[in-house]
Amino acid sequence: MESASVLLLSGGVESVTLLHQLASQGEAVQGLFIDYGQRAAPQERAAAEDNCARLGVELVPLDLGAVGDVFRRGQERKAHVPLPHRNLVALALGLSYAASLGARRLHLAANRQDTVDYASSSHAFLAQFRLMSGLLGDVQLVTPLIGLSKTEIVARGIGLGVDYATTYSCLLGYPLHCGRCPQCVKRREAFHEAGYEEPEGFYRTA
Repeated sequence: MESASVLLLSGGVESVTLLHQLASQGEAVQGLFIDYGQRAAPQERAAAEDNCARLGVELVPLDLGAVGDVFRRGQERKAHVPLPHRNLVALALGLSYAASLGARRLHLAANRQDTVDYASSSHAFLAQFRLMSGLLGDVQLVTPLIGLSKTEIVARGIGLGVDYATTYSCLLGYPLHCGRCPQCVKRREAFHEAGYEEPEGFYRTA
């Protein structure tokens, strides 16, 4: 297992696309799913498990649900993740897990817009994280999709044969995507721009 890579896998569009891309390249990879108390954790994990099973990839779950519950107190009506700067936590855990495996690469499926929208996905932050990981060992942080828009990632995934009906993006954790939260809006726009029709009834709302 010393040559294995670790992929932070949320079950969403980007990470599932990257999972299929790595598999198509023959890279030995393990998926790492982190439950940090997000509302959609069960649906995200099911999506991650489904795609790993399709590709014969091992998925390792980490349960930080109790931590997320503490952060979410008093925020039940807010449609966002409970853990501020979640990539700071996810990358630290991913780095530690990769080191425990003897893996040489840690994959993060950030896209181009993420570098603008989220401080913990910015180029400056990722550069500093790479510097820190270099001080700690030889695990390399890899972001293969960071130069691509969500639309371009969807187009790439279509070429790889990704079944996007098996992915999950909604922040609210409904069995069907709400269609209105920020992640659903970004998803719908990307699929529309890529010319990809999602299944009828995929969203709760028109």
